[in-house]
This record gives sequence, structure tokens and C-alpha cells, in this order.
Amino acid sequence: MLKTAVTTETSAENRFLHLYKMVQERENFLNNDAKIVQYSAILRFFMKFLQHNDTYAPNVSSVLFWTYVKLGDIYYEDGLQNQDNARYFLAAEYYNQALAYARSTEEKNRVLLALKDVYYYVNDEDALVKVEETWAENHNSDEKFAAYMLLAENAELPQIKAKFLEKALDGVMGQDGNFYAKYQDTLNISSQLLAIYELQGERDKASRIKRLRESTLKLLN
Repeated sequence: MLKTAVTTETSAENRFLHLYKMVQERENFLNNDAKIVQYSAILRFFMKFLQHNDTYAPNVSSVLFWTYVKLGDIYYEDGLQNQDNARYFLAAEYYNQALAYARSTEEKNRVLLALKDVYYYVNDEDALVKVEETWAENHNSDEKFAAYMLLAENAELPQIKAKFLEKALDGVMGQDGNFYAKYQDTLNISSQLLAIYELQGERDKASRIKRLRESTLKLLN
């Protein structure tokens, strides 16, 4: 949990940070409606602060991130309990706002995984795929391949599975590690892609993948 400390920044910043600290201290005694009121008040204070200030301390950005996340969590949990799309949409709005203030990979992934669930429940396939791709791209180069393979494995639609497999294939082609493992990964992915493209009747894509698979087999033999 974020710990804020009063700094020597402007008095407005100090009041903002103090307000957040007060809400944190009483959070366990508040119901969700009261939490929404309290955290919304923090955001309103920040909007007033912006009227007279163009810049602010990193502490303020961190508070904003967690304020938007907490509001997103409240609406997400409410939507989950009541199967209420309106609550899900509010959760998505706050989570997307939180992304603008996320400073680390962990903070971004925390929000992206929550957004992934929200878009899944509201059946927004386009938004879901976009968030999943952003989540995969948020990994470093060594982990990105595994992230796309995981997304491909869990994809329900063949065109989405193919999209993620193509991304994973790009990652394999750019690797400088063990050549045998690289070629085995290429064969595995190309076999899956070939099956999808042939089933979907996408001849050009199937031909491209077939050529790649054949050339890879030659290198292994």
C-alpha cells in the first residue's frame, strides 16, 4: 500500500496528500458508497489544483494512480456481484485513467489485468484483445514470447489465436539464444498457424507459413 509523506512542495500539494492519507486511514470503516464519495472528493480537489498548477510532485501522481485504481476496484467488484454492465463500464473508465499515472511495469500490469476481466465480462472483444496485447507488450523481450503464447493458448476465436501466434513468431525470429530451441518454437507456432489459416481458407497466409515451416525443417536436418 502506498505511504505518502508530507514534503516541502506547495501547500496545495500538501493538502492533497494529507486528504488522501485521511481517506486511507478511515477506509476500513467505510462502505463502498462512502469510499466513492471520499475518493471522488480527492479527484475534485486535484482538478481544482490543476487550475493553478501545471506541474506536481511524483507523490501526487502516485496518489492519483491509486485513487483511480481504488474507484475502479469498487465498481468492478460491484459489477461482478450484480452483473451490472453500467458498473463495469465505470470500472473501465477509472482503470484507464489509472494507466495514465502508472509509473512501473507492475502498476501497469495490475490495471491491465483488471481491465482484461472487465472487457471479458462485458463481451467487448476488440477492447479485450487490445488490452491483452498491451499487457504482452508491457513485458521485457525475454518474457514477451511467453506472454503471447499464453494469450494464444487461451484465445477462443481462431483469428485472435492467429494474431497472438504471429506476435509470438515475431518474438522467436528476433531471439539470439539457443538455435535448436528457436527452431522448435518456430515449428510449433507455424504448425498451429498453418492449421488455422487452412481451416479459415486464408491461402496466402497458409502458403507463407508453409514456406517458413519447410525452410525451418531444412535447417534442422
